[in-house]
Amino acid sequence: MNPLMMIGKMMKNGGNPQQIFQQMMGNNPAMNNPIMKNAFDMAQKGDSKGVEELARNLCREKGINPDEAIMKVKQQLGM
Repeated sequence: MNPLMMIGKMMKNGGNPQQIFQQMMGNNPAMNNPIMKNAFDMAQKGDSKGVEELARNLCREKGINPDEAIMKVKQQLGM
């Protein structure tokens, strides 16, 4: 089971997405990355628009269609 599917399953079972994310990122070396830290800080503050804009910008930088990427993530989460 991939990480997105695990998150989706936890959310369906009544898990809090913010708590799940915090647990995953707590001691993760990725938090040394300024972009990840910024995304995590925005998520903690409830700035979903900021997180989405960051994700869209990263997709564009990598040549990925942001709308298609969001649709795939939602499908994997069962949304």
